[in-house]
Amino acid sequence: MVRVKLDIVIARPIDRVFSRLTDLSDYARWMPKLGVFIRSGQTSEGPVGVGTTYYDKGWMGTFLGEIAEFHAPTRVAFKEELQWLGVTVMEARPEYELVSTQRGTEVHHTAEGRLFGIFKIMKPVIAWMARAERWRTVRALKVSLEERR
Repeated sequence: MVRVKLDIVIARPIDRVFSRLTDLSDYARWMPKLGVFIRSGQTSEGPVGVGTTYYDKGWMGTFLGEIAEFHAPTRVAFKEELQWLGVTVMEARPEYELVSTQRGTEVHHTAEGRLFGIFKIMKPVIAWMARAERWRTVRALKVSLEERR
């Protein structure tokens, strides 16, 4: 199992941060395309909540996922899988815990991932990539809310 934990403070209200995190089709606007990420979008109909499905396309393939937990405006958790030729090779579980403070919003981000089968040998490389990508994500979230408004 690969586990990444990051904390950051965003100088914006908790509802704005939560809204940005849960607007799945808007990620392409604020996420840099320098890392694993290329684009994402919601694939199910209706408002965002538990069970909402989405895709997260990257250079390794397309993760298919769903929102596993949704407690506005304090917590959202995702579960996604990457399959190659119909075989699950990786599972990721990114989650965000938000805390409102006088300085803005504390974002506590945890992501866990598992590799399956022969792909377990790639764990050191995937762990390195996951840490870099998770940091890029929380940093882009902060920049998108504080600098671009």
